[in-house]
Amino acid sequence: MSKEIEIESDPWYRSRLGGGLGACVLLLAMALVLFVNLQTEPVRRHSEKRCVSVVSAMVRSGDWLVPRIQGEPRLQKPPLLYWVGAATATLLDDTGPFPLRLPSAVATLALVAVVMAWGASLGGIGRGLAAGAALVAMYQLTASGRRGDAEMLLALFCAASLFVFDQLYVTHRRALLPLFGVLAGLALLSKATAVFLVVALPLLLFLALRGDLRRLRDPGVLGACALAFGMGVAWYVVIVALVPGAFGTLWRELILPLGASSELSVGSQHYEPVWWYLSVLPLRAAPASLLLPVVLWRLWTTRLYRDEPRMRFAALCFVAPLVAFSLLPQKQLHYTLVMLPSLAILCAESVGALAPVARAWLTRVLGTPLALAGIAGTGLLALYFHWIEARPLVAIVAVAGFLVALFALALVAALRGRSAAWALAWLPAFLLALALHRSVAVVRVEQIEAGGLGSLTLDERERLYRVAREQSWLVDAFQLSRERGGGG
Repeated sequence: MSKEIEIESDPWYRSRLGGGLGACVLLLAMALVLFVNLQTEPVRRHSEKRCVSVVSAMVRSGDWLVPRIQGEPRLQKPPLLYWVGAATATLLDDTGPFPLRLPSAVATLALVAVVMAWGASLGGIGRGLAAGAALVAMYQLTASGRRGDAEMLLALFCAASLFVFDQLYVTHRRALLPLFGVLAGLALLSKATAVFLVVALPLLLFLALRGDLRRLRDPGVLGACALAFGMGVAWYVVIVALVPGAFGTLWRELILPLGASSELSVGSQHYEPVWWYLSVLPLRAAPASLLLPVVLWRLWTTRLYRDEPRMRFAALCFVAPLVAFSLLPQKQLHYTLVMLPSLAILCAESVGALAPVARAWLTRVLGTPLALAGIAGTGLLALYFHWIEARPLVAIVAVAGFLVALFALALVAALRGRSAAWALAWLPAFLLALALHRSVAVVRVEQIEAGGLGSLTLDERERLYRVAREQSWLVDAFQLSRERGGGG
């Protein structure tokens, strides 16, 4: 284990009690962002619509082996999400989007817990909390966590298998080998071939750089790999045997990311230039991506953590998939999600490695505008709930006052260069404000987009028309004037 780097002199977040309380607060705040109004948010993304259709067909027909849409087999994706969604739908007696979104939201919380545990194992409880904080402050985590598709399951099982490999390498506990195999197998059942770039590639590069490729000849390692591969491939073998034309469909979808498309390919084709992920990653990881320059500086000055093997492995878990996905002709936004857990760990380590003076300067430079943005955003949310939602003024003042107080404390801490105090005040306020925006304001926008203004009650429409006349900037700010659905 690498030597723990002190982040500040304050000891509370490095104690078991303080660390446990901090982790609980972080997970509870993230749960608010994920679960509030989760069942009422309209389905907009085509991927989620397809998953809902498949699960609904599974529940109705009782055929859980062959995913189908409108009676036709859909074999482009492995079945784990469909199975979990169908089981949840059966349990809840609901074939809407919620049974698919619930596993994604739970997987998101589990992913945050895995990142905190991984960070803590590398540098103590403080670094674990910092890694978890960096992860929840990434836009892509919230967006994918409230969506009923396979991306969050993939991210969770990939991160968990990588963490277990890290523990295997440092502790040599052979009892972890079957766990690694199961987690890697579940990752394969979540998104198939993406796992080879997210899990296998960093692992092989790390062992190659350490001169330890001979470890792959160990019978226990071979058994774990066979377990993972068997779990991932067994369903495909059965499908090829039972479904006519399945092999051709699977082969075309396998080579599609390589740029070998055809008119017979039914999967999505998104071809972008090699630098594309470099342009979208900062937005998908915002606002935590503001630390990317520090992370890059740290990667350069340490020569990819040449003297810290475990941090080198964490770095490879970010760099290797980024390079590999960039080299593939087909690119999609959601593939950034699997890079975020290791990026969060790098953010925590990089900030912790700064000298106290540099860390205080960074806190002032980044923390001050973020705190001010939080105060401004809270004011905008308060106006939204007053003018558009017509919520009780007392409740608005109470919640907004609490958020402004937290952001104000964060502002004071930023000006004083106190990074831990800044995070303690800013992060809960940010997550609560994000929950109000993402689960109320954004849901309202999507309801209007899905059903038009006709989806609103008469009072809601009249209020929206009035605000549009008198406070048009507020309607534009929350994009409530967009109407792509019918029934205006």
